[in-house]
Amino acid sequence: MNEQQFRELSAARALHALSPDEEQSFSEALAAHPEWLMIVDEDRDTVAELGAATPEVAPPSAARGAILDMIARTPQFEAGAPGSVAAAAPAAPASASAAPAAPATPAPPVEPRADHIPELVEEPEDPEQAFTRSRRKAAWFGLAASIAVLLAIALALPVRGMMTPQDPVSVALQQVESASDARTTTVDLDGNGKATLHWSDSTQQAVFVADGMAAAPENHDYELWIVRGDTPISLGVMHADAKGSAAVLADGFEPGDALAVTVEDRGGSPTGAPTSDPVVVVTSA
Repeated sequence: MNEQQFRELSAARALHALSPDEEQSFSEALAAHPEWLMIVDEDRDTVAELGAATPEVAPPSAARGAILDMIARTPQFEAGAPGSVAAAAPAAPASASAAPAAPATPAPPVEPRADHIPELVEEPEDPEQAFTRSRRKAAWFGLAASIAVLLAIALALPVRGMMTPQDPVSVALQQVESASDARTTTVDLDGNGKATLHWSDSTQQAVFVADGMAAAPENHDYELWIVRGDTPISLGVMHADAKGSAAVLADGFEPGDALAVTVEDRGGSPTGAPTSDPVVVVTSA
């Protein structure tokens, strides 16, 4: 993957728009090219600035009046129409001198008649008022749709961000560099290469970054070690890309530890201990 292809992935990732396969390619490329981390930071800052520049949109003050107007103009049952409550005949008043009436026999249920279905009566509307109301409704629904889209984007971004896996090396490096007690130590490698140890006591994390490192001899690999006192602790085989760049999270690193790189047989030391003198040593003291 070249830098231009990585920039395209980084821009899409800042918008949380990568597929799982693209996310995997992104993480592998960043691990192979830690110097591209500044591209990731630039894209994240750009997205954050765009989000901060988007003003909040409040509903127009006329929104309530428009809704009430729509309700008021909704057709209702006509007073006195067949089937309406107002059309029911009032009951005759009972005479005070009349004899007690016999219990009334319940009337059989009356089936509704097709010709008694209530009709909706709509008053004629002035053409100018109808046009104004139509424009008002269109503007209101357009605004509502815009707000819905903005809300969907605002809610989707953080959710997608929580669901999308992130490269642990780049995350740890960002946390270390942003810590108030961040520290670095750099040593020169053979040729023009450099190896840098980034660590922070408060975050309890360390990242080893190599740049311009020569390729390991044929049928051999580099192996990274934490050296605590006289005890080496293997962090596994370290692979550098074609430019000699590599970044490794030093899991379990403690203040005062050193990191060393040795040349081992392909796949790592068969004994679990260094079999050669280190070619790189970076101390945190």
